[in-house]
Amino acid sequence: MRVTVNPTTCIASGNCGRIAPNVFANRDEDDGFVSLLDEHPPESEWAAVREAEALCPSATIRIAEDAAGRGPS
Repeated sequence: MRVTVNPTTCIASGNCGRIAPNVFANRDEDDGFVSLLDEHPPESEWAAVREAEALCPSATIRIAEDAAGRGPS
């Protein structure tokens, strides 16, 4: 799994940082806008990342399959 974010569409809802704090952060010094902590999260984080993508109100989070073909199914 490869995760990307588009910081220009982020509205700082904070959902991603609450749902997947090992992958996303919404830091005060960034006015709550998303920071990507782990572009290639371990499989143990995939469910949380998928939930964060689904709940993102601005579609800022994108998930792509990895070379092994695993990903957002």
